[in-house]
Amino acid sequence: MKNLLLGLFLLPGLVLAQSFPSSLSLRLQQQVDSFRLANNLKGISVSIHHPGMGTWKGVSGISHPGTPIRSDMVFGIASNTKLFTAVLMLKLAEKNIIRLSDSLHRFLPPFNNINPDITIRQLLNHTTGLADVTSVPGYPDSILTNPNRIFTPAELMTWAGPPLFAPGTGWNYCNTNYLLAGMIAEAATGKPYGELLRDSILTPLNMDSTFLDVYDSILFPVAQPWQAGVNNHSIPRKSLNSAAWAAGAMYSTADEMVHWYRSLMGGEVLGEAAFQEMITFVGSGNYGMGIGETQIENRTVWQHGGTIWGGYNSSMMYDTATGMVICVLLNQLPNPAKAYLLAGRILSEAVNFTTSLPEKKHSGNKLMLHPVPAGESIAAVLPGSEIRQLFLYGPDGRLLKESADSRLSLGGLPAGLYVIWAFTNKGWYQERFVKD
Repeated sequence: MKNLLLGLFLLPGLVLAQSFPSSLSLRLQQQVDSFRLANNLKGISVSIHHPGMGTWKGVSGISHPGTPIRSDMVFGIASNTKLFTAVLMLKLAEKNIIRLSDSLHRFLPPFNNINPDITIRQLLNHTTGLADVTSVPGYPDSILTNPNRIFTPAELMTWAGPPLFAPGTGWNYCNTNYLLAGMIAEAATGKPYGELLRDSILTPLNMDSTFLDVYDSILFPVAQPWQAGVNNHSIPRKSLNSAAWAAGAMYSTADEMVHWYRSLMGGEVLGEAAFQEMITFVGSGNYGMGIGETQIENRTVWQHGGTIWGGYNSSMMYDTATGMVICVLLNQLPNPAKAYLLAGRILSEAVNFTTSLPEKKHSGNKLMLHPVPAGESIAAVLPGSEIRQLFLYGPDGRLLKESADSRLSLGGLPAGLYVIWAFTNKGWYQERFVKD
């Protein structure tokens, strides 16, 4: 899978020149607007990248009265923080600073109800059996009693209840696991978790709009958070986000989150072995490390969601067939959470756009393919234009092959209907054809 991912993203010169199809842009914006209105949401920021079509950003609604959502506004990403924490730990393992098989007792003091023999790997894939400190009775009240209080993760560990099962014998999603992971990162390096994030991930990827709340400076406009019709912007979030910390305190934009997933899936962040650890999905949650696997309309999707009081709701999706990345951010915590539903609709819309083959009208010449029906290869010609790259899609919307010139090999592909997208010096052109 990793080699396929690398092939999808390392296309020299393509990204800067791409122009996202205008008809799909319109359909996506209609989806976002109608979804917001139907669910009575305040604001939405969306970004999607398709390797064969480019990137689209869309917004809808308001941050607060009189101020519309803008694509440069940052939102709380809540539990989508966990992938950053997992990747940080994997990078520390690559540097031999830690081992995934290391137990808690190597780095941390003992805590009640926390088995010191739990391993880092079990923390990251949620197989520890630990009770979630955020589920302890009275947790919200304790956090909000003094919204300016900054909690330490060690304080939160004293709230952990009796374990649910022995380590390695079951699966349960648990914020406690990622708080402990952040504590280990600090203990192993002697550096603050936020500094480690910035030095090892955010700065190398030029993610200037992404930050760890409470511990980083806020440099960009924040979409104000809503819940139950109330704007919670005036309530300090220090206690809430210091308690969420390595499990859920990061903020970002939809565009940078898409950049994060593209970089990670494209092999720019982790080596092969660490990446495979990340996508080794286990348990009833089909969870790897900071990311899960699910099926959406018979497509295999790697994804994670996030919700946090006050409230924000986020959803990230990576379609393994096409390499498409989707981010949906809401500045509202609806009940039930909605970002995942909208991300799924956007995924379907983009896939259907490829497979339904809408007519594309151009003022110039039509893209010509030959031979048709095709055999073991096919060539594309656009009179008076330069064809720079070709992308071949199957009937299920999956990107099958690409070429840096005007000819594509079809060897090994079964007979059937296919779609070619041609990137030219005059924009994008699309045609369907049949292979014998």
